[in-house]
Amino acid sequence: MLKEFQLLEQMRSDDPLKAAEAYIAAGLKVVVIHGVDEDSKCTCRKPKCKAFKHPVSEFFSHGAHSATTDMKLVRRAFRKVPNGNLAITLDDLTVIDIDGPEGRQLIADQRFPRTIKVRTPRGSHSHYLGGLSGKTFKLPQADVLTGADRYVLVPPSLGAGGKRYRWATMGPQEAAPLPAGIEQLRRRSPATARAAHTKIFEGARNDTLFKIACSLRRHVDQDMLQSILQEVNRTACETPVPDSEVAALVASAGRYDTESADLFGPPTIRESLPLEFLWYPYIPRHAVTLLAGDPGKGKSLLVAQLIARVTSGRRLPLSGKRASGRRVLLLSAEDNWARVSLPRLEKAGFDIDNLHIMQKFRSLTDERIEAMAAFMREWRPDLVVIDTLSAYMGGARDMHRQNEVGEFLGRLTELAEETGAAILGLAHLNKQSGGMPLYRVVGSIGFMATIRSALFMGNDPDDPERLALAHGKANGSEKGPTILFERVGGGKNEVPILRAVDTSPATDADVCRVERGPVGRPSAERDAAIALVQEMLSDKPVAWETIQAAAEARAIASKSTMNLVRADLAREGKIVQVGRGKAAKWISGDDSRE
Repeated sequence: MLKEFQLLEQMRSDDPLKAAEAYIAAGLKVVVIHGVDEDSKCTCRKPKCKAFKHPVSEFFSHGAHSATTDMKLVRRAFRKVPNGNLAITLDDLTVIDIDGPEGRQLIADQRFPRTIKVRTPRGSHSHYLGGLSGKTFKLPQADVLTGADRYVLVPPSLGAGGKRYRWATMGPQEAAPLPAGIEQLRRRSPATARAAHTKIFEGARNDTLFKIACSLRRHVDQDMLQSILQEVNRTACETPVPDSEVAALVASAGRYDTESADLFGPPTIRESLPLEFLWYPYIPRHAVTLLAGDPGKGKSLLVAQLIARVTSGRRLPLSGKRASGRRVLLLSAEDNWARVSLPRLEKAGFDIDNLHIMQKFRSLTDERIEAMAAFMREWRPDLVVIDTLSAYMGGARDMHRQNEVGEFLGRLTELAEETGAAILGLAHLNKQSGGMPLYRVVGSIGFMATIRSALFMGNDPDDPERLALAHGKANGSEKGPTILFERVGGGKNEVPILRAVDTSPATDADVCRVERGPVGRPSAERDAAIALVQEMLSDKPVAWETIQAAAEARAIASKSTMNLVRADLAREGKIVQVGRGKAAKWISGDDSRE
């Protein structure tokens, strides 16, 4: 949340790159916008373009939703369009855009507090700290703009007449809080006045709003269409429908009767974009990551650690870096919020002001996905956790059918790409003893085919008392090393947490190995392995690698059998571990000494 907006001297620079650095330093997100060339034409060079002010689509394909704090991306955009302009998104900001004497007088009559102001080619922009719940609206010769789905040009942008946007030199140097009286101006909006004479009654609301959306969808982008429809819903419907339903109608209109020209054609983005990560290389942005493991192997504890570190801005496990963002949206079908999730997060040290949750468990039907999409566009979470994916698919979809899984995850991927979020979906593994963990995820293979990164939680194969996070799939980066965790605390009145202690060369197959107890009479291989361990261990600590090497040299047992024997003997107290991590060694337990 933006807590203040102070003018910095660098924001007055004629160099858009220096100005962009200052806006980003102030906590704002920026968009590079097409400007005006020497011939007074849009720098996009499209013959019929008269819009100007539209984003450089190669880098900001989703408009305000593609806004960035990455200066590398901003520099690339300005190299592509040297005469481009600069805009900021209005997340937690409201701007009054005055472009005529009638609007100037209307706003002057309100006696709003003075605030920072931009001199524009046609008037001025007054910036206030805080957002409106009712979205953008128009006034005579003035607009009131707000919301994360909106952007405004800022200095040193150049207008169509060759005049630059400039910050006012006189007056306040910090944005004033949003005046309460701004919302009262909404009733003076021409749209509101027309709606007072045209009412949409219950029973005709959805059909009428859908027809309006279909008639406008080819002329405005989806963000503008949703704002228009929300305004019509609020002012014209006798009983307004929920905002989530408006979002679903907009999405339906976008899919309705699509012409071939909307589906096929040359690519609109012609320059590659950099891969972005919330946690490199484990969790990419703009994509879905899967976290899978057997029950009780620490997936939820790991999620609590991630949420705590992201929301509080602390360093990620065994990393000197912090997550690129601090907002988290949590959907949890398996854990009670007050009794389970909240205590875990509190123990892990999260910042509750940066967390939103799904208040009640509801499966993600098409309509609810659209409602979640509208929320994500508005609040812009950096991490979205869905625990578990199969639960939120709901009963109407079959998790064992690849086409249904693919469609569900495909829509989540679209959301991640559109908003820049990292979506982390949790899943369970089946009990099959063979095969790679990628193929043991419960449900269709479509779960693994659609995601970009796959993480697996299980036991440290060298120490059954520790947990391990292995990187099983990585599209677009190298795999990260397996991270080892200790479970700290826990008990009747204490919540356990995970503490990262080391890395390991263990693979996802090692971490997710299915351990089975012996059935019937123990095998000769197992007997020989037990005898070797008891022979080599005494009061003097011995590294397990030494025992393993002896087993291989004598062809006594495989590495997996030796690891199972070690786990069983340790559980029974017949051998004892001394030390931790790479320095760990083993001695004979009391009940096996003679």
